[in-house]
Amino acid sequence: MSQIENHWDEISHIETEIKRHMVALGLDWHNETAMSQLAIECKAFTPDSAKAAYATHDRHQQTRAELFALVSVMIRTMESAANDNRDVHGGEVWKAFAKHLYH
Repeated sequence: MSQIENHWDEISHIETEIKRHMVALGLDWHNETAMSQLAIECKAFTPDSAKAAYATHDRHQQTRAELFALVSVMIRTMESAANDNRDVHGGEVWKAFAKHLYH
């Protein structure tokens, strides 16, 4: 199936959604402190955290859960591309966040 995947388009779409979620949460990807804190929270986020976010009916918490899910999808998409020997990378927003995620 990977022969028909377009990793560049997928990554672009995922990054657009990540950007939208960050904007909705009032996060500035140019703010190193905010991205560092977000990465810390993302690393600690679990499936139970997602269930709890949706149980609150708090849109802010749900948007945060969706953002962290998108991060997971981005990582898996990039891993899939790498496994197919395809060189892909995220754009400005992903790079601003990922450098803290992998630190």
